[in-house]
Amino acid sequence: MKKLEGINGLIRMPEGEGQERGDLYTTALYSEDLGSYLLAADNANRTVREVLSEQSTADLPTLWSALKLIRAAGAALPAELEKRLANDAMPPRQQDIGAEIAALWFWIDIGRMQGWSAIARKSFVEEALVRLGAIDVNSITNKPYLLWRLFDSYSALQKEKPSELERALKNVDSMKLPGDYESTLDFQAALEARVTHRKDLVAPSDARDHIVRLLDSNQVHDDALIASMLRSLELLNAHSEAQRLVKYRIAPRVDQKTGLIRSSTLAKGSVHGTYLAARLLDTSFSAVASERTRDELERVLKASETDLVPQLKALVALKRSGSSSWGSYGPVIERGKAALPAVVTLANLSGYIDLVDVLVQLEPSAQLARLEAFDADPGVEDLLSGALMALSNSMYFSNSEEVRSMFPAAQSALPQLIDSPKGNGLNYFRALTAMTNASRSGLGSNDFDKAAEKLRTLKGCKEFPSLYRMEAGKSSPCSLSISAAMIAVPGAYDFGENK
Repeated sequence: MKKLEGINGLIRMPEGEGQERGDLYTTALYSEDLGSYLLAADNANRTVREVLSEQSTADLPTLWSALKLIRAAGAALPAELEKRLANDAMPPRQQDIGAEIAALWFWIDIGRMQGWSAIARKSFVEEALVRLGAIDVNSITNKPYLLWRLFDSYSALQKEKPSELERALKNVDSMKLPGDYESTLDFQAALEARVTHRKDLVAPSDARDHIVRLLDSNQVHDDALIASMLRSLELLNAHSEAQRLVKYRIAPRVDQKTGLIRSSTLAKGSVHGTYLAARLLDTSFSAVASERTRDELERVLKASETDLVPQLKALVALKRSGSSSWGSYGPVIERGKAALPAVVTLANLSGYIDLVDVLVQLEPSAQLARLEAFDADPGVEDLLSGALMALSNSMYFSNSEEVRSMFPAAQSALPQLIDSPKGNGLNYFRALTAMTNASRSGLGSNDFDKAAEKLRTLKGCKEFPSLYRMEAGKSSPCSLSISAAMIAVPGAYDFGENK
């Protein structure tokens, strides 16, 4: 596992290693800046077709990226992309307000790029307006980037903006220089707002030099932030500096085989990857964690802009790294306890599991919520996934015994789901983790043994013989996410195995 340590001391996700060949989303972020470095039209069309042909399903950012690249290159719309866009459903409602605004913005921007030809007939515009209108503007007045994305969504729909949104955006402060993730995006949003409202572009006199110094220093590795800073330079009329930075920082990362840009973050580890490694190694994680690992985890814990769940994950990893300082972060645990809901439904199930699964490793006596039963048609993937998630994590509900008897149709489908690693995707792995908690599935010890034997066909990859792969081919990279989830599967790991 030490081989996965990134340049920042955190653990990299091996499942992302294949992105060395270039990444569609990263390329889309820079597509308007690349100029002569951008893929030619025919190459862009072919590359998008190849990327989509490798994916049975494509999420919203991937579809957005594909369409943005096609438009920037002036390429013909591939039939595969046109089909995916026509069949793609509107994103589900998100509990987190930032995630809801982001999901709607991606969806609406796709419509804007398409001229609404692909989705207008589905009457999704009206639904999007309803969801935009349900967003409480007053709750995000201190988050300029969210205000801007909300404003831009209304603009794309060519609809009148709420008066409180107009007022909030006109009053955003453009005097705080970019420094961290949030302030970088907020600074860009403030500049965008002033240009849109034709107000004088008031910004710190050293804003241009400050951004250039940051980018020249190679301190910024996140492509979304680099792209945001380049856009801010454009808005500050520093076009020549922006183009110089594209030439020296972005163009060298173009993959000559695909024409796509490699992500700048591949050499860095993540809090999530470090947390998964800590889960897999448990008390052995201290032998893998370096001083740099501990320092970076503490930096994350001290950063006020870090979201709650990543902070809790960093704290779990810090605890298992052997550092005694984890005990000084009690307020993070208290925030986690306060965020637990009293009741869980399908709508907030995923968010609750993400939170409680981490929290109980720090506070085993945390107050668990009650799960309300919901209909789970095994023929509907999202509903089946929700049922399997609930069954897999039945121990995290106050009515755990009742949960183990819920979802009879989904439980009846378990024997078939665990019978073969092929064709079921993530639901195969979810079914494996759910089977021991499904009291109405009819599965017995022989079924568990057979499932464990079939699972072993996915075990091992280059350099990591005890981790699991997502796919059967030996060339498929190992997955920390899958491997950590398999801890709950009987027979997945041999007793005492050095994971």
